[in-house]
Amino acid sequence: MLMFPYTRRRQIRRFALALAGLLPFLALVFAVSPARALNRQEAIVVVKLVQALSPEFGKLAYDEATADDWFEADAESGNRITRAGFTRETWRIALDATVTGYIACLPEAEFRDRLATLRAKAETRGVFSDAQRRAILEWVDEVTARLQAMRVAGSEHAEIVRPLVPRLQKWMVE
Repeated sequence: MLMFPYTRRRQIRRFALALAGLLPFLALVFAVSPARALNRQEAIVVVKLVQALSPEFGKLAYDEATADDWFEADAESGNRITRAGFTRETWRIALDATVTGYIACLPEAEFRDRLATLRAKAETRGVFSDAQRRAILEWVDEVTARLQAMRVAGSEHAEIVRPLVPRLQKWMVE
């Protein structure tokens, strides 16, 4: 076996220690969510895809499964998402960032009005028993909490998505 002279072994050891000191920093860099990397061009492509796919798939009612559902449905029809350069994971991230950015861009009063309208409809629609009505209102509370969390999460994408809001608004479920 080849042996390195003492000074060379010391240099290698210092290098290894320096590299080990960088590992926590590198872990943080690579642990940053790819969703933070949404850029304007990706958001534009997402909106174009939503516009192109909505006539076939319906308006976008976004939740955790929507990106996968659209990706699978598109794979069976035109494969436009993949042709646009997205994988299942990058599509999920880009669609999530775009939708949460859209929600963050809604004016506060409009956002609150939509939530109030949702609750009012749940309280007054249909003939339900008290237990059914309570279950519906619990669901509305869950949806409200999710939308508020999406609004907060989307604030980091709002400036990128803001110019696209009018185009995206046409294809979002109210």
